[in-house]
Amino acid sequence: MNKKFWKKTIVTLLSAAMMLSCVITSSAATVSPKKISIKSTVTSMTVGETLELDSKITPAKAKVKDSNIVWTSSNTSVIKVLEKNDDDTKIKAVGTGTATIKVKIKGSGISSSIKITVKNASADTSGTALYKSYKETIASYKKQLKEVYSSIKETTPATTLVELRKQIKDFEYQFETIEDKLDTLEDKIERKYKAGKLTGNQYRKLDAKIENAEDYADKAEKYLEYKFGDD
Repeated sequence: MNKKFWKKTIVTLLSAAMMLSCVITSSAATVSPKKISIKSTVTSMTVGETLELDSKITPAKAKVKDSNIVWTSSNTSVIKVLEKNDDDTKIKAVGTGTATIKVKIKGSGISSSIKITVKNASADTSGTALYKSYKETIASYKKQLKEVYSSIKETTPATTLVELRKQIKDFEYQFETIEDKLDTLEDKIERKYKAGKLTGNQYRKLDAKIENAEDYADKAEKYLEYKFGDD
């Protein structure tokens, strides 16, 4: 075979490889979003408060431009959306009443919403009652984590890969749900402290309890990985 033949063959193979790479890349980039949710369990705010909200798109591999994620408020005289286009936003409570905060993916029917009631700061509970309420809530979240941990210990790993992955995903979802609640509560406690509703000592104690719960969650998740394997 002559050199010209080999050159043509190499060029053809390289071209084919580049075309295949483009097809694979294009295919990987076409993962469509199926769901969007707001990572928050907040149901109430006080006038003057601001709150950060994050969105979560499922599946995680789906790519959506920040400009196509739209946040709105059903009642801007109660809550204003400060960042209208982004994967996260800030909202501000400006008046008493109730407003629905909605996030959607532009050009699709995919959306999610939460309802928040705003009241005057003067109508808020006292610092002592607030501290006790938050303390009890953190304890309840840690109790939930302990229940998941116990369930992992009592569960026998499945023998098939499909069922094993399902077990792992189910436990991971339970951990994620509780940890999201802890994150939301942590933000709320910080806002109350900055607003003067909690003393520095109360704030530090609550922060330590949340950190303790998060450490417990890490311990439980490591045990899940140890017992069921890293999926």
